[in-house]
Amino acid sequence: MGKEKNYILRCFSCGKESHESQSYTSCSKCKGPLEVECDYGRISEKLNTHVLKSAPMRATKYLDFYPLASMKNVFSLNEGGTPLYRCHKLGRKVGLKSLWIKFEGTNPTGGFKDRGSLVEIAKAIELGAKNVICASTGNMAASLAAYSAVAEIPCYVIVPEGTPLGKMAQTLAFGARVVQVRGSYDDAARLAVGIAKNKDFYLAGDYAFRLEGQKSQAYEIIEQLGWKSPDKMIVPVGNGTNASAVWKGFKEFNMLGFAESLPGMVAVQPENVSPIVRAFRGNCELLPIEKPSTIASAVCVGNPSDACKVLQALRESNGSAAAAREHEILEAQKLLAKTESIFVEPSGALPFAALQNMVAAGEVDADEEIVMLMTGAGLKDPLSLLKILPSPPTVEPELEAVKKLLDYDYYKICAEMNSGQGEVLVSSAPDIASLGSIIFGSFEIKMPADDLRFCLEQVKEFLQKGKALTKNDLKLIVEEAMQRGKTMENRKKELEILDFEVSTSRHAKPSAFVKVRVHGTALESTAFGVGPVDAIINAVKSCVKGKLDFELIDYRVQINTENTDATVDVRITMKDSKGNRVIAMGASPDIMVASVNAFEQGYNLLHAKSVSSASEGAVTDR
Repeated sequence: MGKEKNYILRCFSCGKESHESQSYTSCSKCKGPLEVECDYGRISEKLNTHVLKSAPMRATKYLDFYPLASMKNVFSLNEGGTPLYRCHKLGRKVGLKSLWIKFEGTNPTGGFKDRGSLVEIAKAIELGAKNVICASTGNMAASLAAYSAVAEIPCYVIVPEGTPLGKMAQTLAFGARVVQVRGSYDDAARLAVGIAKNKDFYLAGDYAFRLEGQKSQAYEIIEQLGWKSPDKMIVPVGNGTNASAVWKGFKEFNMLGFAESLPGMVAVQPENVSPIVRAFRGNCELLPIEKPSTIASAVCVGNPSDACKVLQALRESNGSAAAAREHEILEAQKLLAKTESIFVEPSGALPFAALQNMVAAGEVDADEEIVMLMTGAGLKDPLSLLKILPSPPTVEPELEAVKKLLDYDYYKICAEMNSGQGEVLVSSAPDIASLGSIIFGSFEIKMPADDLRFCLEQVKEFLQKGKALTKNDLKLIVEEAMQRGKTMENRKKELEILDFEVSTSRHAKPSAFVKVRVHGTALESTAFGVGPVDAIINAVKSCVKGKLDFELIDYRVQINTENTDATVDVRITMKDSKGNRVIAMGASPDIMVASVNAFEQGYNLLHAKSVSSASEGAVTDR
């Protein structure tokens, strides 16, 4: 069942009217962005105010406000109706009396884009589309893929290489055909436009019809605040479509009498990628950023297509713009989770990071009612926050091992991990007493002699490689000492890797020579491998052959700083033929040394478990 058309498409820049059968993305005359111009008189005539105010909140509640000719093409996944949280504790931390979070992470695919996809897929079907395509930094890709799947329309997505794994997993799971490009979002957007024209695909994305679905965020905020607008509305900005959508939603409900006032809009961006913030604060034209890069990948857009709409919204609303640095975004993300139990992706944490800077600059009144829009759930991009979060310790299943961590106050070290982590603490070999003093001064931990000796050995290894130890380096060593447990402390090593040499070149297989001690016997061996670490392990395997049947099932390398002299943290997972499984760690400025240390520890742990399980089996048999 159809309905009368209650809108037209018009160019935001030059005012030229456009017919959607010809273009629904940009103006044919000036290439400016298009926007939907609604007939509010007709909408008002047909609107059932009682139903609008009493029906449960869902994006489909606002169908009368969307530019759709027929409701039969609407495929809903129950998007919208997202919570508005009053943040008392967070507000007290920054000195604000009324601070709220509109959390879009509870939408079906974990982000605000679902509201826009609801409208875009319905519009694509209405216009006879057989395929849809979009460019995305990840959130739109996952959302469009989900709605295309339920509507049974093939979906193609072009994303920048390095798009967060959580978003990529969603997109692929929903059946989208994904292409990664070695470039930026702007490169992906340009290619999506070209493919859409060449293949006659429906071009979805940050265009006029998507904006119409996303404006429902503002409708809900007004209802959730008791049919009024906040004083300030803080929105993270990439392309600018969502911020302009939210502003349009506020204006529409104000015009129709559902809210007496309008908020001041605040656009926030990462300092690294802040063309809109710079243009607004400098009162100048927008200067695109050629190679944008930020931890907040969802807003990593160097040349925002809807910048003109956002800048007008800021001026119309007597609003403002603010930016935040990379570490501020991650710290805000962590604080949101720890304080209010709200886990958002980095772009979602951007409003709070920027708000703290605004408060510090005196740009916010303590009595103002402020809503921060948090656009996506934290599991969209879990790896980013792990850069500043501690790795959980792994210990033997022994009471003493766990008690040791608690006695050491291991979690105090975790809290210290971002405090002065680049500060050099050790540049020449200390004696054991001096090292104990350094560790106590850095982490307030008094280590027993056995653990201090272990730490001293590791420190000397670092120094022999020409690497002065930073606070973060020492933290990794202390962590390893804490996690050794009785199995490693009290049992003599079955395997000691005394030394190794590796020969490798661009084309030949790497070869490794190792000197080891196996149960007190010195042995030597040489082997080849597909890589240097593989060659070393193969050489060691030949020395321990027949003593322990094992396989390496996971190998993870983390580099903790950006330079080539960075410390490498290696985690190895190994298992034996009896089902025993261990995770071992090693740290060094040399990736091969870190790997060898982890492998040696893993082998000895696994051997100890194997002997223990054999002993238990013998007792059981009797």
